[in-house]
Amino acid sequence: MTYQATGAEIKRADKLHAMLLFDFIVVHVFLFVLALGLIKSSYVPLALMPVISIILLGYVIITAARAAKQEPSWFVRCHMSLAAKRARLFLLLFLITGTFTAVMFFGGPQLGFSKIASYSLAFGIGQLPFMVALLALVVMEYDASHQCKAGKVPAAGQSLHPIPEEA
Repeated sequence: MTYQATGAEIKRADKLHAMLLFDFIVVHVFLFVLALGLIKSSYVPLALMPVISIILLGYVIITAARAAKQEPSWFVRCHMSLAAKRARLFLLLFLITGTFTAVMFFGGPQLGFSKIASYSLAFGIGQLPFMVALLALVVMEYDASHQCKAGKVPAAGQSLHPIPEEA
């Protein structure tokens, strides 16, 4: 649905989409590749990745919750709620697959798995579904950001906040 949004509304609404795209692409793709390259010498990039991501996702969720109560613009509320819904989904997926990967990577041999088997389980079952879901979320967030800049509200955003009478 097309909405007559002002430039300020578009900027406020797109802020959380941009934050999620930064988290998905920069933190989970580029920092992950960096962490894999440095894993023999340091675990610092690998440890920084979840910390940075949880901070960004928490910011998105808290900002959207605050906007749901205080934001006067229906357009901005829809986009922020949509970003928060995806951030919560991603956080849940990140915690589940990240925990499984960490347990298998660091504790697989203590659980009776060989080193090769624990690495295979960690990255095959732990990280492969995560990366596929991450790719889907990147595409969905990019589309939501594009629709936001065009003054459109996605159907998923409309379902979170029905159209008010004044819109």
